[in-house]
Amino acid sequence: MHVELRSKLIEAASYDENAQLLRLYMTSGQLREFVDVPRRVFDDLAKAPSAGAYYVENIRGRFSASN
Repeated sequence: MHVELRSKLIEAASYDENAQLLRLYMTSGQLREFVDVPRRVFDDLAKAPSAGAYYVENIRGRFSASN
C-alpha cells in the first residue's frame, strides 16, 4: 500500500503488511523505515489531519527503525 501525504515533513508512506514494515518518504529526500508496525498505524497516518504531527506523536521513538 502506498499513499501520498500533504505534509511539510512527509511526502508519502508505504506499508508492507506481511513484513509489518512502514516506509516514510520525507520531504528532505530521506527514507525512514520502521519495523513491527501494526496496520492501524499506517491507516491512522494516512487519514491524520497532520501526518507530520502524527509521526512525531505516534511513530518516532515508538517503533524500531530498520535503517
